[in-house]
Amino acid sequence: MANPTPESLRNISQKPYRGTRDEGRGTIILLLSSFVFLLFSGCGPKYTYPANSVPKSIEDIDRKEYKIDSVARVVGKTVGAVVYLDSIVDAKGQVPKEVHETMSKVMQTVTRVALSTNRPLDFCTVVIRDRLHGNELTITRSLDDTKRANAEVIGIEESINRTVFGQGKYTPEVETQDSFVLKEVKLENFLTEQIVQRIRFSYSKENSQEENPKSTILVDGTFDNETDKRSFRFSMISIKSEDPKKVILGVFKMINEVLKGYSFTAFDAVEVQDYLNRKKLVVDRQTLLDYQQKKVTEDQIMAKCLLESQSIQEAFKLFGFNLPQDSADKDAVPRPATP
Repeated sequence: MANPTPESLRNISQKPYRGTRDEGRGTIILLLSSFVFLLFSGCGPKYTYPANSVPKSIEDIDRKEYKIDSVARVVGKTVGAVVYLDSIVDAKGQVPKEVHETMSKVMQTVTRVALSTNRPLDFCTVVIRDRLHGNELTITRSLDDTKRANAEVIGIEESINRTVFGQGKYTPEVETQDSFVLKEVKLENFLTEQIVQRIRFSYSKENSQEENPKSTILVDGTFDNETDKRSFRFSMISIKSEDPKKVILGVFKMINEVLKGYSFTAFDAVEVQDYLNRKKLVVDRQTLLDYQQKKVTEDQIMAKCLLESQSIQEAFKLFGFNLPQDSADKDAVPRPATP
């Protein structure tokens, strides 16, 4: 079944999901079981599910095999399903194991059908919604990543790193199960969300292993497709950083790792804005490709592309804070960074 109403192309989720460490372990275990299951399904040469039967096939499998009432949609090259539950958090504000299990089972179904249809599909999404409080959780995966995991081109850990988790809000009175509209996933937005998630998880993992964390990062990202340049734009506040340049270089290396892993070149530039330390790294596509081919070094990129940035006021606006304006900051303009 197609979306009931047209949907504008927006990002795949409102906020990357930030669960507890125990929830993360539970989700990883469930995803591992999903990947093992998918290794043995959906790989035959025949198409089990004709193109026009994809949504109904997903709903039938969920209902018959898992007793889960889902609604499936296809928009563009994205296939997904939504499940409504009475609540998706317990009394302690945590996501229960049963909710994680439901997400895992529905993702298994969506991926299983997507792998065995002649309908061209690129992304699989599962949305779990809370009827009582208007909360929602999402999981999004690239179908190509699943195929590469099946062929053991990428490992299980990397497969999980390529899974984008999100959380958001919806309006229960308006967005009912029957009127569910699936958001189309675009590769550039998927990569942006994945990069942000990797940065957050990376520094969160490092900090959990240190008594006195060296760096704490607030980060967000967008893909700008509206201007003349197609640009990845990442904004961050790096707190307690002993070496701001080292932090911004680490973020750049994570961005490069993801873009290289997907062989994605349909962009003009990558920007990393460190507001608190007033640094901005702007790397054009050719320079990034030269770096991937080892034609330029990290030191050369930092010397060429790192600039002094603009006011810290913009940082706090970005993350929802309002501070008094400083006239010296107000008129600041980008200029070459001092050594």
